Amino acid sequence: MLPVLLNLALLAAPAPASTPAAVLAAAAASDGSPGPLRIARQVVVPRAAVPESGAPAVLEVEYLEPIEAPRTPYFVWSPLRRRAFSVYAETRAPGSPRARRAAQKGRDEHHVLPLPHISAQPQIGVMLGGSVNYAYRRPGQDFNGAYVQAWSQVSTRLVQDHNLSARLRDLMNHNELLQFGALARKDPVFPYYGVDNHENLAGTDLSDPYNWIHMDNYGGWFTYEHPLWQLHRAGRAPGVLRHYSGVFYYVDVIRASPGSRMAEHDPQRIGIERRGITRLGLTWDSRDNDWDPSEGSLVDLTFDVAGHYTGSTSNWGRTHLSARNYVRLGTPELVLATRITLDALVGAPPLMALGELGGLVPMDAYGGAFVGRGFVRRRFIGNIKALATAELRFTPLDRKLGSHTGTIGFTLFAEVGAVSSRVLDLHQYVYPSGGPGLLMIWDRFAVFRIEAGFSREGAAVYFQTEHAF
Repeated sequence: MLPVLLNLALLAAPAPASTPAAVLAAAAASDGSPGPLRIARQVVVPRAAVPESGAPAVLEVEYLEPIEAPRTPYFVWSPLRRRAFSVYAETRAPGSPRARRAAQKGRDEHHVLPLPHISAQPQIGVMLGGSVNYAYRRPGQDFNGAYVQAWSQVSTRLVQDHNLSARLRDLMNHNELLQFGALARKDPVFPYYGVDNHENLAGTDLSDPYNWIHMDNYGGWFTYEHPLWQLHRAGRAPGVLRHYSGVFYYVDVIRASPGSRMAEHDPQRIGIERRGITRLGLTWDSRDNDWDPSEGSLVDLTFDVAGHYTGSTSNWGRTHLSARNYVRLGTPELVLATRITLDALVGAPPLMALGELGGLVPMDAYGGAFVGRGFVRRRFIGNIKALATAELRFTPLDRKLGSHTGTIGFTLFAEVGAVSSRVLDLHQYVYPSGGPGLLMIWDRFAVFRIEAGFSREGAAVYFQTEHAF
């Protein structure tokens, strides 16, 4: 109560003859929007004391504790901006009901969400399992300071996926990003249609066990992104340029049945392949949210180096560039998301690398639930991949469920991809696809999508627990 009593006494007292420059500077540095100012000394005057021109009489108040939440309005005059703006302050007596409510509110920074997991796509079948998700998010922040996820799932075709990952943000107050994790997968119906197989396949040709192998993957990773430069923009999320470095190590166990495509045409790929990867690069992130962005960009340029000296079975490398952009189209409910990706392998890359994109989050390509929707997963594999995706996301329906918000919306997407082992042949093998989808979003934290993709080789339905990008 001492700051409040001091404040009331000062409001009744004559104004001081001058204003400390440091106090005026602090007022001028504010963004002008109502909300708590995290400074020890402030210039405050009642609304009636603000004249129409010239600096008003000012009062200097010392707050003895941090300002936690807005309650009592005052007005601050900024001589640089030539206007007054609101400042809110609240003091709490230890042990008071208000203080106890504040302590209880602090617990809302921690979120634990156990979820059943259901996903589906062709060949894998329906995957059933569960995950435990933990997030720590500071009040007023759109990004999680910490996010830990553990999941385990098994499909109707006996595909197993077990994963533990963590993402830590801004631990040292430098806006850095640290990620690590481990995985174990067993896939008895892993697709292999051959490298650079551009024949038109459909129906039983795609689902025939002739194109299956048995693939087991085990491994882990550690990455670190250190900020190099930040761009602060009024009313928008800051843009951060980061240096990216990471190490990855995987062991792939490949088995093929007699009479399968791999056993007949590429038996040298059967066995154990090790992938020890060192990855360096740059990232640019100006998104307003990492789970459900509605504005900003995420760009990554990375270079992979792998060889006998990193524990790999063969010597190879990768250059990867992806640019994702998110723009509101006149209303917050309508967002246009776009992605452009170039991915090039050199040397003697292993089978897993041939059928995926590198970058921040490696994923199956070309074909699958995240890249080339409408084609079966890893339908086209090769050294060079290029793709462009546009996705319209419309989320008009919001529903408050206690302190949470559920959102329902719709998507419409189109993709064009090209895959080849030679750059000069890339234009000959272009594969368009597209389709509609349904979105369900929980607190901009958990995303569920059901989509139908259509391509020249048929259609596919996907049910996944995150955006495609």
